[in-house]
Amino acid sequence: MKVDILDVLAELARRKSKITTSALAEKFGSSQQTMSRKIRELEGMGLIERKTIAKGQLVSLTEDGMKFLRKKYLDLRDIVEHSKIERISFGGTLISGSGEGKYYVGQDEYFLQFHDKLGFRPFLGTLNARLKSVNDIKTKAEMEKMKPVVISGFKRENRSFGDIRSYPCVINRKIRGAIVIPERTHHPPDIIEIIAPVDIRKTLSLKESDYVYVEVKS
Repeated sequence: MKVDILDVLAELARRKSKITTSALAEKFGSSQQTMSRKIRELEGMGLIERKTIAKGQLVSLTEDGMKFLRKKYLDLRDIVEHSKIERISFGGTLISGSGEGKYYVGQDEYFLQFHDKLGFRPFLGTLNARLKSVNDIKTKAEMEKMKPVVISGFKRENRSFGDIRSYPCVINRKIRGAIVIPERTHHPPDIIEIIAPVDIRKTLSLKESDYVYVEVKS
C-alpha cells in the first residue's frame, strides 16, 4: 500500500504522544520496510524526528512538520473554497413580496447599472421565492461563492443605498434574469429575489406557491 506523507504527518499531529514505526505501519496497512523508508524521507525533510528505544523507534512531528502541514491545509482550503463554480441550480415556491423591490429597481442609479452590467432593463419589480429545502439553501450559499456582478451603491441627499450583488440566471429555462442580493437585505437565507426584463409572474402565468426554478451560470 502506498503511504502518502500528508497522511503520516496528519496522524502524528493527531497524537499527543510519540508512536513507533511499527505502529504506524500497522495503522496504514503497510510493511515495516515501506514505513521505514517513508520515515527516513520525512526525517530528511526535517518534518519529523526519531528516537531509538529498546522496542524500536519513536516518531514525532517537528515544529517544521506542523508548519508544513498547516500550510498544506490552508492551500487545500483555499482551493476548495474558491474553486470556480460554473453552473448551479435550485428552486423555491413563489411568494408575495413587500413591494420594496419595485422602489429600489426603479432608482435611476441602479436601473442604469442593471442595463449596462446585466444587459437588460429590468421590469420594475422583483419576483420572490422561498427555497424548498435545506439543500436548496445550501446550494444558494454555494452560489454566493461565485463572482457576482456588483451593482454599486450610491448616496442621495441624506440617504445611502448599498451595493447589490447580482447573479445572472435563467428562470424556468425560459427567461433570462438575475438573482439580486442587496447589501442591506431584510430577507432571510431561504428567500431569493429575482429581476428580469419582463414581468416574470405574468409572462410565465405563475401564481402564489407555484414552483420557480433558476439556473445560475458563472
